[in-house]
Amino acid sequence: MYLSATTLSVKEIFANFEHPVVMAFGNPLLDVILTDDENNLLSKYNLKIDGQTELEEKVMEQLFADLPEESKRTTSAGGCAQNTMRVLQKLCGKKNGPKICVYYGGLGKDSRGDILEELVRSANVDARYAIHPTLPTGVCVSIINDGYRSLAATLGAASIYTLEDLKTTVLPLDTVRVIYIEGFFVTHSLDVAKEVVKRAQGKNIVIALNLNGTYIFEDHHAALCEMVGLAKIVFGNVEEMKALANSLNLKFDNPTDIPFLLNNLKGVSVNASNSSSGNWLMSDGIFVMTQGDVNPAIVVWGQGQSAQISPIKPKSPVIDTTGAGDSLVAGFLAGLLTKKDPKTCLEWGCKVASEVVTNIGATLSNDLPADFLQ
Repeated sequence: MYLSATTLSVKEIFANFEHPVVMAFGNPLLDVILTDDENNLLSKYNLKIDGQTELEEKVMEQLFADLPEESKRTTSAGGCAQNTMRVLQKLCGKKNGPKICVYYGGLGKDSRGDILEELVRSANVDARYAIHPTLPTGVCVSIINDGYRSLAATLGAASIYTLEDLKTTVLPLDTVRVIYIEGFFVTHSLDVAKEVVKRAQGKNIVIALNLNGTYIFEDHHAALCEMVGLAKIVFGNVEEMKALANSLNLKFDNPTDIPFLLNNLKGVSVNASNSSSGNWLMSDGIFVMTQGDVNPAIVVWGQGQSAQISPIKPKSPVIDTTGAGDSLVAGFLAGLLTKKDPKTCLEWGCKVASEVVTNIGATLSNDLPADFLQ
């Protein structure tokens, strides 16, 4: 059961849980991060600032050949859900303590896979990869320009996770409280995602989904919409929420209307007393929409209840926005698991994101105060 958060710190609360607490499915990637102040790489490969795309393996190898020397690059564990699990572990887990997160995805049997596996395990995340010997480990090049990132990925082994892979592993459904699935994973493994949700039924486990990218709606809108129907909580930025609304033929005058329309579409069947902020997880129509570093983030739950948090100004200069969205989810889930109300969950998410963007890669500094999330 949940413990009272009035006298214990976040890490103390998590230490008293049975572990793991969160289970995630995603595309594990090895991130290669560099700065391109002159936009040379962005223009040559038609990459958009603050955008993301997938490249064919041959094009990715050409991009790698054009990268600066290794001394000017940073290598980090990447992938949406994997980033969230690493940040959540650092926020809520004690050093060398229990692993609060378990992560599933496809990995190649190569040097990049070895590097990625070591990076994730050193972050104290329980990574249970399905190894695909004939495919390369997925890689993502993150090109930073004026603090904003442009992402180009080649999935390789990350694009494969089958029902057979699922059968060979153990799902700790007796302890987990949240299952987090990234939209990128759904594009190739919808059957796995649906099977995981099916196995979780009746166990009071929160299913959370991240929409991840607008471009994946072009070919996979049906799969994503189906998963939205199965999820209790859906995360996405304003452009992703627009793509979802368009896929569902929802008409809106202002993008801020979208999470309310989606909440209504889910057909919430809780009464007003149970949909208060104290019992907000009774609702299945919880939508969290971010709007960058200018406009407020919004959470909608219950029967159209909502809260907004204005962007939190980072205490240090913004260096890399690569993991901003992933880290916001980590902060939100930390609040959810410690029984905070929706507004506090969103505030924690924004606070964590504002800290992560001051570092290279989706990571938190090692000198966070003990009361960072209080």
